[in-house]
Amino acid sequence: MHFLRIRTAILATVLSASPVLAQDAKKPPALEFSGDLGMVDVSGNTSVSTFNANERIVRRFARWEFRQDLGVVYGKTDGVESSNLWRAGLRSDYDFSPRFAFYGLTAFDRNKFAGIKARFAEGIGGVAKLVTTDADRVNLEAGFQLTQQQNLDGSDDSFSSLRGATSWKHAFSKDAYLLQAVEVLPNLADRRDLRVNTETSIVAPLSSHIGMKFSYVVRYDNVPALNATGGASLRKSDRILSAGIQVSY
Repeated sequence: MHFLRIRTAILATVLSASPVLAQDAKKPPALEFSGDLGMVDVSGNTSVSTFNANERIVRRFARWEFRQDLGVVYGKTDGVESSNLWRAGLRSDYDFSPRFAFYGLTAFDRNKFAGIKARFAEGIGGVAKLVTTDADRVNLEAGFQLTQQQNLDGSDDSFSSLRGATSWKHAFSKDAYLLQAVEVLPNLADRRDLRVNTETSIVAPLSSHIGMKFSYVVRYDNVPALNATGGASLRKSDRILSAGIQVSY
């Protein structure tokens, strides 16, 4: 009897809480902008300077969402360029229902020290919105992607990939949140060629529009490009840890 009372109490608690958990999040604003900037400069016995910047604009109307992203990481060590990474992307989503959407995207990136002169990608797929509350948003994505890659050693490579991605955004308050995102891109022509991109970000507000952003990004390529001289392959992963000021509206 004691066990039954405990089980009944737990069940009643879950049932009473479930309507709250199931409530959809408030409608997002029609226009969003965010930009962050970080910089490190060291002089004396060594000279290191690193600059990173990111920008995002999101426009929403009716069932459509359009997103534009831009980011750069540039650095020098003792006056010699040691990092040079650029990326840009455009994406549009169309909501079929509150829980499912269709997306199309195009992206560009350049990573000199990973042997990538220029890489373009175009993709389509679907989005399942597993959790859509004010506190948490969890999305699961699946799709197909085409990639055209120009390497610094002069070679070109075009291939098709599957795309799987997931993201979780947890809001601690109105302006403070944690974001965890993972993207997996298996090459359909070469099963060894697997790329994985991850991002972990935390934003802590300083005011209603300004906050501190801490992020850790990993870009993994199981079959990296050859270096510019055609020698041994480069390392399989780049890891970027950054901290800076974010402005959002």
